[in-house]
Amino acid sequence: MRLRRRPVRRTRVDEAAAGPPVVEEERYVPPRRPPLPEIWPWLLLLLLLVIGGLLAAYFLSRDNDHKKNSAAITVPAVVGLKQDEAVRRLNARGLVPDLTSRPSRFPPRTVFAQDPGAGTQVDRDSHVSLSVSAAAETSVPNVVGTKTAAAVGRLKAAGLRSQVTSVPAKAAAGTVVAESPAAGTSVAKDSTVSLNVSKGQATVPNVVGQPASSAKAALRAAGLVPAEFKVPGAEPKGTVTAQKPVANQRVPRGSKVRINVSTGAGPTGGTTTSGTSTVSAPRPVKVPKVVGLQQSAAQRRLHSAGLAARVRYVPSQQPSGRVIAQSAAPGKAVPKGSKVRLAVSLGPSATTTAVPDVVGQDQQTATSKLQDAGFRVQVITVPPPDPSQSGRVVDEQPAGGTRAPDGSTVTIYVGSS
Repeated sequence: MRLRRRPVRRTRVDEAAAGPPVVEEERYVPPRRPPLPEIWPWLLLLLLLVIGGLLAAYFLSRDNDHKKNSAAITVPAVVGLKQDEAVRRLNARGLVPDLTSRPSRFPPRTVFAQDPGAGTQVDRDSHVSLSVSAAAETSVPNVVGTKTAAAVGRLKAAGLRSQVTSVPAKAAAGTVVAESPAAGTSVAKDSTVSLNVSKGQATVPNVVGQPASSAKAALRAAGLVPAEFKVPGAEPKGTVTAQKPVANQRVPRGSKVRINVSTGAGPTGGTTTSGTSTVSAPRPVKVPKVVGLQQSAAQRRLHSAGLAARVRYVPSQQPSGRVIAQSAAPGKAVPKGSKVRLAVSLGPSATTTAVPDVVGQDQQTATSKLQDAGFRVQVITVPPPDPSQSGRVVDEQPAGGTRAPDGSTVTIYVGSS
């Protein structure tokens, strides 16, 4: 930078009047440096430019991804392919298959229709509905009355599985007494058919006079279910004073045998004698009128009166589920605990399903099994015949193995101490 000299002021002096000469000196004064420019505004501007560039790159890349994802995809033709291959091809195109199994003339697990059709332009991740041919169907053979092994073999030959449940029945041991679905029903191959197989018959042992624990052990050893009832009696406490059915009677295995066990409190009230056993006579109750009621309501009314219901569906033009007849006339005095048979209308055009046998199961399991079969469930609690049956189903109506209208109510009686 070129420096400029500062002008020096000079004064003219009259030499004559001034006296001796004065020597003047020149002094050099450096100029002031200009201030340095401030750089922080430039740094701020640079930072804003960097942030703007990053935002622009983000939005441009996002738009590219959106365009990539929204690109139209051509739906491939999958009709005639096996289900697994059709799903694989759709997934490879970025499409989502929705499968529905339906009967068709195509081989099992073959796609016979698709929507949208082949060649349609759709967005990525669009859904494509596939109709897949259901498994081949077969007719359920009639195996009621045959032995278990033969029944299972016939079902297997028809392409069906079997599930065997032993139930009390008068038929010989190992004989099929009921099947579900019923014979002649068309079902998919590899379906399961439930078979109720008779436990056979047993001879009731004589347990009167024995301690309750010994009596129950003897009944269980004979394949029977003891049902203990405490009653006043002159016999020592815990002694069996009566049984029903009586000794030496033939009954289905798994049947209940009532045993009256003395409390040692002495007899009260009237008694009746049967053979060598004495049973306290239950007090009589009046039978209520239940004709015209729905089955479930009729069962509740009978239970409230201290009576048991036995339900049987019969053909009728009256609405399905309505009680059209009862075995005991309304107002009739009968012993408490007696069974009243109810004839219930099937309805004009009802379709029926076999009622699953749930006696002996816990309440939750029994309810789920009945609901899975398409029935509604009504629960009534009763004193259990045996303390071990508390919380378990001791009876069901309509009974297991019988047929009832689809969606009708099955009442289960659950032991509750």
